[in-house]
Amino acid sequence: MIILILLFLIYKVSTYSGSVPEINAISPQTANPGDVLTIYGAHFGTKKTENYVEIGGRRITSSSYIDWQDNKITLKLPMNVQDGLVFVSTINGRSEPKIFTNKNSVPVSAKNSVMSINPGISSLEPKTQAVGGIVTISGSNFGVMRADSQVLFSWQENKSSQQTFIACSDSDYEYWSDQTIKVRVPDGACSGSLMVVTTKGKSPNYPFTLQTETGTKTFSDKRIYAATVAVEVQNLTAENTNGTLVLRIPKPIITASQRDVEISASNPEPSIPEVSGTIVHNFDIDFEKPEPVAATHSFVVSSYAVSTNINEKLVKAYSATTKQRFSEFLQADDLVKSDNEDIIALAKKIIGKEKNPHIQARLIYQYMLKNYTLDEKVRNSDEPVTNLITEKHGDAYDFALVYCALLRACGIPSVPVAGLLVKDTENITAHWWNEFYIENFGWVPVDCAAGAGYEASEILVKKETDLAKFYFGSLDSRYIAFTRGLNRLRPASPKNKIVYKLRSYAFQTIWEESSENITAYSSFWTNPIITGIY
Repeated sequence: MIILILLFLIYKVSTYSGSVPEINAISPQTANPGDVLTIYGAHFGTKKTENYVEIGGRRITSSSYIDWQDNKITLKLPMNVQDGLVFVSTINGRSEPKIFTNKNSVPVSAKNSVMSINPGISSLEPKTQAVGGIVTISGSNFGVMRADSQVLFSWQENKSSQQTFIACSDSDYEYWSDQTIKVRVPDGACSGSLMVVTTKGKSPNYPFTLQTETGTKTFSDKRIYAATVAVEVQNLTAENTNGTLVLRIPKPIITASQRDVEISASNPEPSIPEVSGTIVHNFDIDFEKPEPVAATHSFVVSSYAVSTNINEKLVKAYSATTKQRFSEFLQADDLVKSDNEDIIALAKKIIGKEKNPHIQARLIYQYMLKNYTLDEKVRNSDEPVTNLITEKHGDAYDFALVYCALLRACGIPSVPVAGLLVKDTENITAHWWNEFYIENFGWVPVDCAAGAGYEASEILVKKETDLAKFYFGSLDSRYIAFTRGLNRLRPASPKNKIVYKLRSYAFQTIWEESSENITAYSSFWTNPIITGIY
């Protein structure tokens, strides 16, 4: 009797394992690349192993599968997915097919009007989202590729009834097609609306609400700066043939609190008006009669005070996606020595068992203000910033880079910012400060030097303000930012000689680049001169 039962079970198992896969349904039947497709049926096998799904004649690669069960398969549609038949193939055979349609290939009747070429938004999902979260915009005429097209979100100055817009950065875009856009809500966005702008026109505004449970960010006290940047190169010598000298002049960056950056005049006209955040001048040097060269640029930039109000109890740990997005700002580099043993040990000592990123950042800030003395004068550029820990004193550059290193050592995405601090037209200094990232909120500004009582920090707020508290999470509008983090520039030729300027108003790996035929020269860079404040 037992033998008969065993034989029966063996028969059933062998019969089941040999069953050809069956597809009962797919959902959705029409979808966009990047969407999730679910296949329902039977006999798919409990593990993927050598089994696979085929759509439109192409086998889906392993990285696209989300889940594989005997009666259900879930996968993410690849960007190159085509219309066609869907099959499930296993070692036991190939299923009968179901039909799948790529939404992008569905023909849309054209209308002979201007509106037919302008982008239009039909829906937004979700309609409420936090900074850094993804929204899916559905509509038409977005263009099959993004190119120079943009998604703009509402941006608003505090107490102003007028809303303007802020553009998403290149890293915010996750997917773009003619009918679907997936984009992250940019830092600085507010509740109001969003729009899509292409070369053909712009869409009507579509309502959007910003999630603000974690905290709020406000912008106020607008200041407009007119400034001039100049560099001069003299005493050039070259050998045997003509040489080339390239100057990379930093340009103010556009951020949520720094808007409307415009180069109003250039002399001479640059070789490249902008590349990688710099204005490029390329000078050909005649070795028989080398002459001095110079470049001057005037620019106008609008700067706003920024203030944050964080609900620390609602601050969340960083998601895997956030860690991946900001991996650059979690690692050590040529500027930020977050892998230094003294930095790591000090970070652990300061935060103890605290897990909340915002509280960790505040504890480190308070520790630095309590234990280190600020030098008003900028130190020798050859001194390592980690000397601040042992010598107990340093300049604003040291404070910013050590603070950033301590945050990164704790796993907090952080970036040093280089630029200018403008007290008035006669008092302009190179300056350095920080920003760190909070999940579902965005970037939080911090100025350790100003909080420690930097002389130039006679600020545009009430005299009774506690500066130490103010500069953790807030900045006034006297800041002009040129770089966030290290701007890594590549030389035009590996044989060229490059010059890197330390403790200057911009973090960039190349300021001057000369061909090997240029043997010597003298360069004179000055901090930008403020010609007007409005």
